[in-house]
Amino acid sequence: MTAPYTRRKFLQSSALASLAVALPGIQRAGAASGPAPVYFDAFAQIGPRRYKHPAERWQLQELIDEMDHCSVSAALVSTTMSVQYDPMSANLQLSRQLAAYPQLKAMWNLMPAATGEFPAPAELAAQLKAHDIRAVTIHPLSNGWDWQAGHSKALLQLLGDHKILTITSAAELGGWHAVESFLAAHPRIPLLLVHTNWIEQRYIIPLVLRFSQLHICFDQFQINEGLEFFVKEGKEKQLLFGTSAPAMSMGAHRSYIDMAVLPVAVKSAIAGGNLLRLTGYPPPKPRENTAEDSLMKAVRTGQPIGVPVIDMHMHILDEGLNGAGGLGYRMQNGGPSGVFRHLKQLGVVGGGFMSWNGVVSLDSAAGNVTTAKALDVAPPGFWGLGTFDPVHYSVPQMMDRVRAVYADKRFVGMKPYHFYGLEYHDPRYDPWWQYGNERGYYGLLHATRNDLLEIDTLAGKYRNSRWIIAHACGSFKTADMAMEVMQKHPNVYAEITLTPVHGGIIEYLRAVVGPDRILYGSDLPMRDPRQQLGWLLFSRLPVQEKKQVLAANAVQFMEPLRQWLPEKNRPLADR
Repeated sequence: MTAPYTRRKFLQSSALASLAVALPGIQRAGAASGPAPVYFDAFAQIGPRRYKHPAERWQLQELIDEMDHCSVSAALVSTTMSVQYDPMSANLQLSRQLAAYPQLKAMWNLMPAATGEFPAPAELAAQLKAHDIRAVTIHPLSNGWDWQAGHSKALLQLLGDHKILTITSAAELGGWHAVESFLAAHPRIPLLLVHTNWIEQRYIIPLVLRFSQLHICFDQFQINEGLEFFVKEGKEKQLLFGTSAPAMSMGAHRSYIDMAVLPVAVKSAIAGGNLLRLTGYPPPKPRENTAEDSLMKAVRTGQPIGVPVIDMHMHILDEGLNGAGGLGYRMQNGGPSGVFRHLKQLGVVGGGFMSWNGVVSLDSAAGNVTTAKALDVAPPGFWGLGTFDPVHYSVPQMMDRVRAVYADKRFVGMKPYHFYGLEYHDPRYDPWWQYGNERGYYGLLHATRNDLLEIDTLAGKYRNSRWIIAHACGSFKTADMAMEVMQKHPNVYAEITLTPVHGGIIEYLRAVVGPDRILYGSDLPMRDPRQQLGWLLFSRLPVQEKKQVLAANAVQFMEPLRQWLPEKNRPLADR
């Protein structure tokens, strides 16, 4: 048996450094030399928010710091107070607040004048011109007005006559049917939808394809290979860089563009050119963080990051599928050929796969077959997680399937799911956990509860297994709970992935539990891995700790499983 591969050996290995440079997949296809895109953020928001965690970012200086850190040149900025307090007084205050920062452009929140709380259109037009406001937000739902009412027509006509970029969300307009009605009724208003979730693809994609005045950004719309899809459809002029910073990570969102398999000119248009065309603002000065580390610079300049990546949270569809039916789960190129091509472009040299149909679609038996088929065609370095079900099967039936699946030595992980409706410390799961504990298998758990009692219980009871908290950085509250459990149990680890990509949360977790038990995961193809990867790469962790999270921690985590895994299925960084 090969000698144990320690973290120290991993970090010091010159062979590993050579591997990172030499592996053919680490160079992103389509990467081209040339000036880095100039980034102009279409949606940043400052101001107090309801139910905010104390560590969540919200202040102007935090936005400026994030822009400087992530080399973002300019931003349209709104304030929560224009929604939560008097809109016009808050608008004027925002303009005064931003006056000292030429890289920041105020976005005013508008509403009709019918109730005497807001300027009439003529006066409003003069105010917009006087304060150089070239993009606005509207919040019909939150501010309690009806955009379809007759008294709203004058305001919307003003926006259309001047072709003012108008930013809102589907929820604010009243849902997706209302969005379509708005677009049809107001073809001259360039509309940007923010906060669209990745599970809403079947609503928004047809609208983007039909209405050229509809624009989208990808703050929460983190769809797999989304930029490439829309560009292929000829819609690159409708794509904008928008981040919801400082609450969300700017680095996560710029990485989605920086790492895209697109011509540099197209990336530049999405990064800022399209927004400049829509607003008419003069181009901002390019901003470059001269203190950035080598990983950030590689992403920003469109180069390979040069270090291996191990992804601890991946799903797979059957070959040829682009979606999974219920709940809007569209996943572009979600089968093995698409997924492994994408991973190769990003330099991912290993990781753990689980099915989608067995986990989310509740067909555990078919799901394990899907995973095995994916491993059959996988490049070296990948292994499987099994899913089993004591709800549709008796416990003896479940254990027959457990033994049959794990006879395939490529399976070393345990992946239950909350859709089955049983808490993981339910006694019906115990035979599976006992089987895994005897072999040192690990569990990746998406909690069924609002606390982490399940992981706390299992980690104490089954100490020979390791337990990964999936989505540990999904919220600051979850991170708080994860830190508590991790401090109690050395066999508990945190995996970071989730859509919100909160600014500062990876650093927040690391400050308490250290860097050694934080694992990178992407949840692909449910989300595009580039935002999840960029979230880590543009964090404030020291570069050596980023490398730990990217791969070194996973190597050590998998060390007890070397005796089970075939050599081909060990992550390439472990060779």
